[in-house]
Amino acid sequence: MVPLNLAIHFERIEYEDAALALARRLFARFDEQIESLTLTPVQEDEFALFLNGTLIRSQRQSGQPPRVADVVAIIESSNGFWKC
Repeated sequence: MVPLNLAIHFERIEYEDAALALARRLFARFDEQIESLTLTPVQEDEFALFLNGTLIRSQRQSGQPPRVADVVAIIESSNGFWKC
């Protein structure tokens, strides 16, 4: 099982509640596979999810908020490299 190192970057006023909810959903889905999950407030208008240092989804870039399904899609598309 490959450990997951997740990071959520968020602007506090606009996205704090959404960032906390995403963190809870990630823990509910991946639990012990998560090695670390960091929530980092940022100054710019951003809500983004990183997996092992790689940007998975950015609200600012894509217009869509990050979701647990984004991490699942990455794992499933890796042809079994990731184990959940």
